[in-house]
Amino acid sequence: MSEKPNPIIIGSFIVIGLVLGVGGIILFSSWKIFAKTEKYILYFDASVEGLNPGAPVRFRGVTVGSVVETLIHHDQVAGDTHMPVIIEVDQSLIRKKTDLTINLSDEASFERMVQQGMRGMLEAESLVTGVLYVELDILPQAPAPTLHQVKKEYKEIPTEPTQIHALIAKLANLDVTRAMDQLTSVLTRLDSSLAELKVAQINDGLTNLLASLNQLVRSPDLTNSLGSLHKTLDEYRLLSERTRARIDPLADSADGTLEEAQATLAELRQNLQNVRDLLAPEASLRRDVSATLDELAEAARSIGALADFLNRNPNALLSGRKRPDLKP
Repeated sequence: MSEKPNPIIIGSFIVIGLVLGVGGIILFSSWKIFAKTEKYILYFDASVEGLNPGAPVRFRGVTVGSVVETLIHHDQVAGDTHMPVIIEVDQSLIRKKTDLTINLSDEASFERMVQQGMRGMLEAESLVTGVLYVELDILPQAPAPTLHQVKKEYKEIPTEPTQIHALIAKLANLDVTRAMDQLTSVLTRLDSSLAELKVAQINDGLTNLLASLNQLVRSPDLTNSLGSLHKTLDEYRLLSERTRARIDPLADSADGTLEEAQATLAELRQNLQNVRDLLAPEASLRRDVSATLDELAEAARSIGALADFLNRNPNALLSGRKRPDLKP
């Protein structure tokens, strides 16, 4: 008979399996158990196809949470077609990734960031796969926020359309039929214009032009003209060299003459300065000349008086000057 299984061994394997299972669950989910997370809601005016639960939530490219759920309609007024998305942000991740105080769980801090332009956007992980994620960013020029919750169940982060969605919206509003009709009309007119061109005549004209150019290039007159032009250029080059050979000595001589003229002008300037110094009011020469002129004027007056006396007494040169008579 076969031996019965030992219940102690079986129980041990079961207990060890349970312990390993619980330990694995705790190990792989400990970050969620001990992490401080908070849920937020966003309303997107676009399709959320490609945005799956678990998709990352990034603040300016840095992962800070994940997408919890995508809904069709939640806590909105009737007729509101925005697509609600619930995300979960890990505040501990934000504290690890920044040295600034960003506390989304604090109501006042959250409202301040919304007023500063914090917005949520749908971005594509890859345009090929179409997988989306939620991007949080600060847009200082963002318009005033528009909120959609009727009852405030979650903190609501306003949203903005991305450039990709704006481009898709413009393409959706593009009148493709009209554009195709206009393109067809342009192509039709272009085809008509090409049909009206006289291609054979244009071809003949180009052929004649090329033949004329070929004949001109092979013409002996053109060859002779080019030879004469080459000879003229050689003569001009020789004349330039001769002229340069004669001009260079003249230029050197002119430089020497200019230097001598500058020296002469400097000497003349010095002589003029000396004359100016001699004729200055405080110069000694001028005082001596003035004294000499005064003495000459005095001598002239004496000579004038003598001439006047001789004119009245012509015999004075012979008899001398008469002495005055003495009275008894």
